[in-house]
Amino acid sequence: MNTNVAKPAKVAIIGASGRYGEGILARAEEIGVEAVVVTRSPHKFRDAKPTTTVVEAQLDEEEKLREAFTGCDGVISALGDDRKKRPKTHNLPHVWNAMKAAGVTKYIGMGSGPMLMPGEKRRGWFQRSVQPLLIVMKLFGVDFLEQNEWERDSLLTGTNGADGLTWVLTRPVRPMKTPFVGAYAHKDKRGPMNCSIYDHGDFCLYCVASSEWDKLAPHVSSGPQPKKK
Repeated sequence: MNTNVAKPAKVAIIGASGRYGEGILARAEEIGVEAVVVTRSPHKFRDAKPTTTVVEAQLDEEEKLREAFTGCDGVISALGDDRKKRPKTHNLPHVWNAMKAAGVTKYIGMGSGPMLMPGEKRRGWFQRSVQPLLIVMKLFGVDFLEQNEWERDSLLTGTNGADGLTWVLTRPVRPMKTPFVGAYAHKDKRGPMNCSIYDHGDFCLYCVASSEWDKLAPHVSSGPQPKKK
């Protein structure tokens, strides 16, 4: 897949100091996309390039978020799925409300490889192997997918502030700091698990500017795309 066909002019990024967030920001800076990083720890971005604006804010401060998002083509979230801190359920409703107040409707979020979408049938071996274990763990009160499935369900049903948004959810598995080679994305079949954070970042930026993957949750891994048989 060639994700260089389209790129946004300006994006907002939350969770930019995390594993995948680092790759998203790096690719934005590399290809000349203006980035607005919203963070509570601005000291982590002292080496940001001039094309990057760092905004200090908590993710529940909707007025600050609205100001930061104004003029952006979309918002990319690389928030983690910590089961104790629950960053998505606590913060994303505020993010989504602020987006709409700023007139920004394109949202790119992140799920996880094992997470399923309604009607999904073509499960890869990774999903087939992990799903039974996750079900057993859930019976014992340990739900590893709770945060990601909450985000998915909110977007699918337009609840918790997600109404009116156009969205894409990526499902990478194993983040790697290998060089950019081009993202390989598939609608529902898990391919290679390794995903360069830079490949993933490039794909997220592409999705802000393109409608190709709207309302889908593609699996993303590092290219090149396997040849069709």
